[in-house]
Amino acid sequence: MIDVGGRTVVHELVVDSTAHAPRLSRDFLAKCFSDLGIEDDYAGRTVVNELVTNTYEHVETGQIVIRIFEDERDGAVVVEVWDQSKNMPVIQEIEETAESGRGLFMMSLLVREWGVRPITGGGKIVWAKLDR
Repeated sequence: MIDVGGRTVVHELVVDSTAHAPRLSRDFLAKCFSDLGIEDDYAGRTVVNELVTNTYEHVETGQIVIRIFEDERDGAVVVEVWDQSKNMPVIQEIEETAESGRGLFMMSLLVREWGVRPITGGGKIVWAKLDR
């Protein structure tokens, strides 16, 4: 946990990019939501699972950084996932019979908003904002 300026508390987890990363991130989010007094963590677990799984499956990176914090402006909960890739995720057109590729679309339905921020030093942060 990181205390930023005595106001914003940022919960942070660094995981290796392995098949265990999604489960570790879901467990981490559930603990953070509990600490924040949020009982229903379904949307949060789904979001962090999708973002971490995308990183694990599509990005060659050694580690994945997950951050969870409350937005002081509106009280929403923000989930951020950092990786070393410059490739930006996009929602794709999917054939009805496709067996994958719907994750970002489904995630977008669960969150208030989401986006991607390139990082000057390399990589990007994919973030999603959830109502409490």
